[in-house]
Amino acid sequence: MSSSYMNKFASALLPLIVLACGSDPNGPGLGGGGAQPPVGSYSAIIFVTTGTSGVTNQLQNGSSLSINLAANSTTSGHLHVAPSGSTPAFDANMAGTWQVSGDQVSFKQTDDSFMNDLIFTIQPLSASAWSLVADGVVQGTRINLTLAQNP
Repeated sequence: MSSSYMNKFASALLPLIVLACGSDPNGPGLGGGGAQPPVGSYSAIIFVTTGTSGVTNQLQNGSSLSINLAANSTTSGHLHVAPSGSTPAFDANMAGTWQVSGDQVSFKQTDDSFMNDLIFTIQPLSASAWSLVADGVVQGTRINLTLAQNP
């Protein structure tokens, strides 16, 4: 193997090795080892729905989701779901609260949206960035959503 390939491979594995070797079985911060990983600003990088009309890439259709998780467990941000067929556009304020339990995050927003019904799993993107991943069925529609922490 070329040294360039090995360097890329090692660079990709390093964050996972660092997380695996920490004293906390859940990784740094998830059990009190470091800064809370969920705190920060997130944007949807995957937003796919599957329902009776088929599979829809919501981001390609013009939908968006940004949410900020503050250290005091409050949230802010905005959800926009683009119109589709006879379904009108939907907008929701992401003001509310978040709660972490182990490696899972749940939300309680003032505006009623699917965010209140999904449980997100915290996953490392790198040694210092996180993603929140949910895949669940809400009112007959499967929602696959990945939120990436903004730098």
